[in-house]
Amino acid sequence: MQAEPLLADEACRPMFLYGASRLDRQDVARRLHTHSVRAQQPFVVAALTATPCALREDALFGGRESGWFEQAQGGTLLVDEIDCLCPALQVRFVSEIERPETDLRVIAASRHDLTLLLRQGNFQSGLHRWLAAFEPSQRLGPERISAVCRLPGTKNDRPRGLARALERPLIEYFETGLENDAGDLHASVVGEVERPLITMVLRRTGGNQLRAAAMLGLNRNTLRKKIRELDITVPKGSDE
Repeated sequence: MQAEPLLADEACRPMFLYGASRLDRQDVARRLHTHSVRAQQPFVVAALTATPCALREDALFGGRESGWFEQAQGGTLLVDEIDCLCPALQVRFVSEIERPETDLRVIAASRHDLTLLLRQGNFQSGLHRWLAAFEPSQRLGPERISAVCRLPGTKNDRPRGLARALERPLIEYFETGLENDAGDLHASVVGEVERPLITMVLRRTGGNQLRAAAMLGLNRNTLRKKIRELDITVPKGSDE
């Protein structure tokens, strides 16, 4: 399949990406933006499932701070998992994209096929009408997304190394653990990672806490405190 034409759309029409992984959908959306006349303008991801339901309206349209729509003006707005929008937000979403002063390209995405979503009838009439008007060339499914992802020479800003390995678990954590506004998110995530990290280092050092503390860059007493607080079983071995 010739993937290059999939990126070329001088009219910057809205697109719908479905199937594949969320990371691949975001990768393709970024590539579509990079190959468009809006490439020098912002690319903004509206991460709906990573945002508590109560905060989605402000995140999209702004509250005390600018929302995703305002941040993406002139550029591209990727609305991932658009089927997660509640009916009230669907109405406001359509109203926003139809405003004469709105100047952005919308790329909608979902893990589900658009035809299936339209058939299920969960969209309000305005959003249903907007999505139903998408032509086949505006709908990219798993095969076409895969073809675009294989294109060489396109900048890929996805994290690498350990950050890349942690990206998917963090996405899943956001989806399952952020239905309510979490004020201690940083501490929660660090706590989830810290216990297996310390456990792994202690195994590597055979239970030698002095060496483990040095590897972790921690004071020995700090390490001991964390071992107690996190209820970590120290492998039998030397503590020197």
